[in-house]
Amino acid sequence: MADRSSSLPPSEPGSDGAGSNPGDAAPGLGEQIGRTRKALFGLIGSHIALARAEFSEIADEVKRIAGLVGAALFLLFITAILIFVGVLLFAGEAIFGSMGWGVLLGSELLIAVSVILLLGVLELGFSRTSGSFLVALGVALVIGGLLANDWAAVSRNNTSLPGQPWLAVASGAVLLGILFALLGASFGRGAASGAAIGGIVVGGLLGLLASAGPGLRVASAIGVAVLLLMWPITAAVLLFRHGIDTGRLKERFYPSQTIETTKETIEWVRAQLPLGPKS
Repeated sequence: MADRSSSLPPSEPGSDGAGSNPGDAAPGLGEQIGRTRKALFGLIGSHIALARAEFSEIADEVKRIAGLVGAALFLLFITAILIFVGVLLFAGEAIFGSMGWGVLLGSELLIAVSVILLLGVLELGFSRTSGSFLVALGVALVIGGLLANDWAAVSRNNTSLPGQPWLAVASGAVLLGILFALLGASFGRGAASGAAIGGIVVGGLLGLLASAGPGLRVASAIGVAVLLLMWPITAAVLLFRHGIDTGRLKERFYPSQTIETTKETIEWVRAQLPLGPKS
């Protein structure tokens, strides 16, 4: 009998499932979506890491530039201070004959301007600022003129006048007494009398100094010092003499419109809300 198995055709792979491989099957839709999402998140994470690295480098560069710019600005600030101080010292030496005057007058100038600016917060105003400056300038001119006058020459040219020291002392007492009395008259008779007495004392002392002949430079320096001293004092006196408008200050620092608008809004909301159950 012939072998029949040899006459049968060979079976094709996978026709009966014996030669099939489950690992070679195509992935499903869910698995493909998962792989795609994982790849997408990995790509996004890579971009985030790259961005962090770049921004870290940019931040380091910004810090370095900020440090260099800050150092440069600090040096420029120090340079400006040195120039300002140097100009004051040079002006004191060139104009008044001593660097000490530059230090004193420069300090007075900065203090005077600072006080004027602070008084400006309280509504000092341009008119009071300029008025106080003119008053201080008048006092400075009187004192500077008293010190700059050559009292020795006046005594020599007028033999009928008393000696040099007494003439200077009397002149200073009279001039300053009248000037201080006029300044104090705005506060009443009592203030005028007290100011006149103070002016006589100060004028006598300045007259005694003037009799020694300090010279034009020293007299000018003292006059400028008096100007820078009297200016903020006179400005403060004028400001507080006429009173401070506290209502206007309140308006500047109190948000009245916002508060009133908020109150109106609250009332409107209450009017729109339904009434609750009556008890």
